[in-house]
Amino acid sequence: MNILSILEISEACEVLFGSEVEASIEFLKYLQPSGLRSAYRKKALETHPDRSATIQKDKAAMSNRFIEATLAYEKLRPLVGGKTPFRLETCPKRTTYHKKTTEQQNGFSHSFSNRNIPKRKLLIGQFLYYSGVISWQTLIDAIVWQRRHRPLIGEIALDWRMLTNKEVQRVLNWKSTSEKFGERAIRLGYLSRFELMALLGKQRRLRYPIGEYFVQQGILHPKDIEIIVEKHRTHNHNMARGKKGH
Repeated sequence: MNILSILEISEACEVLFGSEVEASIEFLKYLQPSGLRSAYRKKALETHPDRSATIQKDKAAMSNRFIEATLAYEKLRPLVGGKTPFRLETCPKRTTYHKKTTEQQNGFSHSFSNRNIPKRKLLIGQFLYYSGVISWQTLIDAIVWQRRHRPLIGEIALDWRMLTNKEVQRVLNWKSTSEKFGERAIRLGYLSRFELMALLGKQRRLRYPIGEYFVQQGILHPKDIEIIVEKHRTHNHNMARGKKGH
């Protein structure tokens, strides 16, 4: 049985389905292969670098998002349809662990280790965790902080003039509280599925860099962030190059 990190699956689901989808075993069991393929096709069309000139977007940025979508699809594909048994673990195992006092050291080099970094592409928060610089709980706290500080879908819709103030209030005041804002706006006829995808994409791009949390909390110095960003970029570049070599 495959043992998977809930953080990795959550990130993959967010890439393809947006931040309003919460990853869980129930969601993965409910999701059908056709639904996953459909979500990937939409995201691939939205992010394919060949469209950069047409829509006047940065080709390198679109290429990164296209690769991100493809990796997310490949990560979720074996889990959908019930063919591959799996379970989610809330905290990935690691052979060494630096206690919180290590996080608060001024010298970043004292807390960094590359011995336990998985041989695959990682998000920067994951890279910090596996490097022994931060604890699992600190990573979760940083993700929660990042999500709390992202702009609201309603705010972006107002800024883009997709919704009026009255429509936003109607969505917020609707009796059903189990739905998230975007899904409720679609059901009420104020947004299309495509418009919601665009809003979620914008929301994701506007979220605060996760490194800012570590600086604010005194866990890392801004210069440490520069070092880890470079190490993280090198790691992911080497992993991508290694895959091509195979």
